[in-house]
Amino acid sequence: MNTDIPNDSPRDPLLDLKLDAARRGLAREAAPGELEAALVARFRKLPRPMSRPRFWWMPPLALAAVVALASWIVRAPLSPANDGISIETSGGDAGPFLALRPLERIALEPGTRIVSTEFPRALLADWGLPVAPDRAGEPVRAEMLYSADGEPLAVRLLQ
Repeated sequence: MNTDIPNDSPRDPLLDLKLDAARRGLAREAAPGELEAALVARFRKLPRPMSRPRFWWMPPLALAAVVALASWIVRAPLSPANDGISIETSGGDAGPFLALRPLERIALEPGTRIVSTEFPRALLADWGLPVAPDRAGEPVRAEMLYSADGEPLAVRLLQ
């Protein structure tokens, strides 16, 4: 109890007497020993809170593994679909490739492959090559140089 009262505040002697009497009366009161023993015994009988399972770390680890695997699958390079495209190349030298990407980029590419294919002649016009309008629908045999990511880097016309 705080008994430090500033000197400038008035003190009520009757209030002090009553508070002293209450303090002495509370000091005589104490809980019986049997009550404390009964409370401790009852507390020990209560069910304990659930402890952490033994392998609590397995679900978070499995979730992290699934996320890592999914991101690896999404970011992994996909090979181009083999929709009627053969991966066989021509036997002899058919001529130079026409670069579709900068030569520095092609030179730094670690894994390239050549794929034989056919495409409409009109696609040559998209690459800036001259195409006769009457032959725009004809197919053109070519070999494509692909990066490891499946991006076309260069083309070589066979016809």
